[in-house]
Amino acid sequence: MKYAAMFACLSALAFHAPGWADDRLDGMKKMNSEGCVKAIAFDQHAPKDAKQVKPYCTCVYDTYYGGFSKAEQEQLFTAAASDSLKKSLPTRLSDAKAQCRKKLGS
Repeated sequence: MKYAAMFACLSALAFHAPGWADDRLDGMKKMNSEGCVKAIAFDQHAPKDAKQVKPYCTCVYDTYYGGFSKAEQEQLFTAAASDSLKKSLPTRLSDAKAQCRKKLGS
């Protein structure tokens, strides 16, 4: 439920942002990465080394958003995102986190 609310909020903000999808996507990556750094204490599996927090968060959201097709990226910026896309978001984020933990060795 909390992911649906977060998705709706981010989609609404992104939909109204000027620019192309890539610019909006870059903005979402940056916003989410910064939020990740601030809320790192709530991620049980995040690196404990403070020097790895920012690279981890950047990796997570680069990996997460990099996994969307162009068609899915466009859906992220509309209220008409498919149910399958909405349902896949938590799994995709979890997978991105796992890939980045492995990459950073944490």
